[in-house]
Amino acid sequence: MRFRLFLAAILVCALVSVDGASLAGAAPKRVFKGKTAQKRQIHVAVLRGGIKVLRFKARLACRDGSALIVTESGFLRTPVRKGRFRDVQVGKTDEVFIRGKANRRLVRGRLRVKDKLNNGVRCQSRWIKFSARPKQGKRG
Repeated sequence: MRFRLFLAAILVCALVSVDGASLAGAAPKRVFKGKTAQKRQIHVAVLRGGIKVLRFKARLACRDGSALIVTESGFLRTPVRKGRFRDVQVGKTDEVFIRGKANRRLVRGRLRVKDKLNNGVRCQSRWIKFSARPKQGKRG
């Protein structure tokens, strides 16, 4: 009986400490949805103190004369200071430059993508303007 009470006390302490830690680290997010100047979709999450680009599509011009449509995702959080953000995120074969302004109702800015294909051809976009507003519908 004592052993069960001891285990119950440990379990309660563990739950209380985990619950407090998870709430402190949780950052509510709002998803913003919009369009780029290329008429393609962009999704951005606005977090407490930063933004996170969720995904977007862009058209890149390649040095061999071809065009490439890419879907970019998997970005890290970008801090927002005084309503402005600026970041460079690098992947295995690509670089994404992003800069702009964010507030509660609008995220707008410019982005640029550089990519290197498996065959060595380099592709890049010009600076692409974008604008996104809070997604309508269910919050979750």
